[in-house]
Amino acid sequence: MTTKINFSNPVWGHVLLFVAAAFFGGNAPMVKDLAEHGVSAVAVADFRSVGAAVAFWLASFVVKPEKEPVTWPVIGKFFIASMLSIVFNQVLFTVGISYTSPVNATIVATMLPIIAMIFSALIIKERITLPKVVGLVIGLAGALLLVLGSGKGVGGGGLKGDLMCLTAQTCIGLYMVIFSSMIHRYSVFTLMKWMFLFSAIVVTALTWNHITAIDYASLPLVAWAEILFIVFCGTFLSYVCFTYGQQVLTPTIVGMYNYVQPIVATILAVAIGVGRFGWRELLSMVLVFGGVYIVNQAKNFERTARNR
Repeated sequence: MTTKINFSNPVWGHVLLFVAAAFFGGNAPMVKDLAEHGVSAVAVADFRSVGAAVAFWLASFVVKPEKEPVTWPVIGKFFIASMLSIVFNQVLFTVGISYTSPVNATIVATMLPIIAMIFSALIIKERITLPKVVGLVIGLAGALLLVLGSGKGVGGGGLKGDLMCLTAQTCIGLYMVIFSSMIHRYSVFTLMKWMFLFSAIVVTALTWNHITAIDYASLPLVAWAEILFIVFCGTFLSYVCFTYGQQVLTPTIVGMYNYVQPIVATILAVAIGVGRFGWRELLSMVLVFGGVYIVNQAKNFERTARNR
């Protein structure tokens, strides 16, 4: 006898978002290493879009079809969602990193939960309560403690790059809120196959010169392995987990999992022997997950109060 996993359970939403954050966090060091092999970050952005588009379209042929047809107006919404969540988000953040420091970019990325909460309040009228604000501040403190305590400081940052990274976070935050109903209406694979198809076309057009400039014959095996990981785990699987999480949790809580990414990067660094794990890292983890817990409990309390 087999037991079907209920992905609509909020617990699974948290698990899947953590997995997505872990994969997203693992992309950064590999993108940096690929640059050493002559593969630019914008070329990687194209590999992600094209590779994920192929993977999602292949997967869509074997999963359960949608109950209602996908009409042309809906496809138009998929295009706008693709521009916000993939093209603008990935390209702006990727290019922005080249104009600022990695530490600055990470700090800017921690603004996503706050941006998501503001958009949620303005657009879908989600209440901003004191427990949510406290949870966000605690989680933000944990992320900043880890980033600023790395010993690298925030030097080398540039205003142009910081603004591009901030715009990238604003785009993904806006997508999570204004397309929340569409995210619940269609399956993960229907959403992603169309969104990545559009992103693949646009990003390829924008990055064609970078793609053709790569000396593919001289790429070592490790570079190909890193590209494979980024495309399959860091994009395809991470977006599957991320979208499932979006379907059962609020945009504010989803955004808070951005705080997990620097923690994952630290753990990976320790695992491969290039980082350390001390009291600062432990305190950061406690603060981040404590903040997520507080915001989640605040949402559960609101739901219980409405049902009384």
